[in-house]
Amino acid sequence: MLLMGCEKNITLDLPPPKPYLVVYGVVEPDSLIKVSLSRNSAYFDPVDLNAVLNLLDYRATVIASCLDSLGNTVVDTLRPLQLPEFPILQYWTVFNYVGNKIRGQYNKVYHLRIVHPDHEITATTLVPPPSRMDSIWTRTRAAIQRQSNPSATPTRRDSELVQLYYRYRDPQATGDQVRVFTKSNSEVQWSTAFNSVYDDQFFNGQSIDFVLPRGKEAYLFNDSTTFEEFGLFQAEDTIDIKWASIDRTGFLFWRSLAQAAGGGGGPFGAQPTVTTNLKALRGGALGLWAGYGSVHYRYIVPK
Repeated sequence: MLLMGCEKNITLDLPPPKPYLVVYGVVEPDSLIKVSLSRNSAYFDPVDLNAVLNLLDYRATVIASCLDSLGNTVVDTLRPLQLPEFPILQYWTVFNYVGNKIRGQYNKVYHLRIVHPDHEITATTLVPPPSRMDSIWTRTRAAIQRQSNPSATPTRRDSELVQLYYRYRDPQATGDQVRVFTKSNSEVQWSTAFNSVYDDQFFNGQSIDFVLPRGKEAYLFNDSTTFEEFGLFQAEDTIDIKWASIDRTGFLFWRSLAQAAGGGGGPFGAQPTVTTNLKALRGGALGLWAGYGSVHYRYIVPK
């Protein structure tokens, strides 16, 4: 008891972090290019919407380019979105630069160049060809409970809540990767599960069934759902699904970011290494230039 009572408060005086430009750019079929540029912050700095908005950086020239059908280079200088034109909030990311003329296409390579007073960054990404789900269905929590325990007595709420499933038939060729998003009913933002990316390393050429949980971001401003209902949808929900094929670097980025976020880290932990396709010619860069070969589905849960 004496030893347990001998505690000492420690005040950490961490050095300021190395300055980085944090980049998240997205190019999707039939959509204008969007890029988020912000500064990194210290470990103990507050993280809220006002803090994020204050970190947005508008001092850069952002240029995207690709080849057209004739082999000519098309250049698109993105315009900054400043008040009163509010930045775009999408994927729970604040995009503060948007393209003017280039729209994404499947099987096309896109280049990004960012020139900033303190940084110069380049990146290249591919919008892969689309892959597709085979089928989508749901099972009630009551049915799942009865399967695991025939003597279970589910509640009425158990009969209203459902788990979403999908089947994917993987092609014979190796190297397929996807990122999956969901939203339901009146939700505007796409959400992802804790693990949002998958590859075919262990089931290449096979048909496999997956659980698709309701995205974790859907709960950020929703206090009506309890922990026991996390990841579940309910009867009569209209569920939108974005099934996005991604290149290998995009897969490694999201997987390594999830591992870093779930690994604890902190000021005493080892610094995680997150894969990126950004190349800093000057200064420092964090983030991803992402090509999404997106396909959309809609599923209405039976009553």
